Amino acid sequence: MLVSATISKDCKSLTLVFSATGTYALELTNHITETEYSANITTDANKVYTLSSVVFGETFNGVFEIKVGAVTLQSLGDCEISCCIAGLLHKVINCDCECDKCDEDLHTAQKVRLLTEAAKYSTYSTANLTDAVNKYNKAKEFCDADCGCGC
Repeated sequence: MLVSATISKDCKSLTLVFSATGTYALELTNHITETEYSANITTDANKVYTLSSVVFGETFNGVFEIKVGAVTLQSLGDCEISCCIAGLLHKVINCDCECDKCDEDLHTAQKVRLLTEAAKYSTYSTANLTDAVNKYNKAKEFCDADCGCGC
């Protein structure tokens, strides 16, 4: 039985932990990119299976639904969102605009972070999948709406 699913901090791997060693049918969906993956997987002696982004075909950015048998878990990979937040904060630190644009970037970074955290908490229940996807997409939308000093 699948016990946990964790996306690495660099979004390059997904680690699945099981209650017993064995071979399992995995179904994985990224609900942001709509990428689907299925395979029969075999755990190692530690009851762990790690799927690399190379095998999956993309990095683990987005809201993921992981199904193994009767167990469904969700997980969030937020590397591209974290990169966006870092970029916004870098702009705030180096801002030389003569208006409130610097404050706008800081507020945007805060909104993106809060939306991402809320999306992560929504993944803790399979009933909240749509909510997690909506919050992730909204955070991404804020990241894509960068317009420079534009005072």
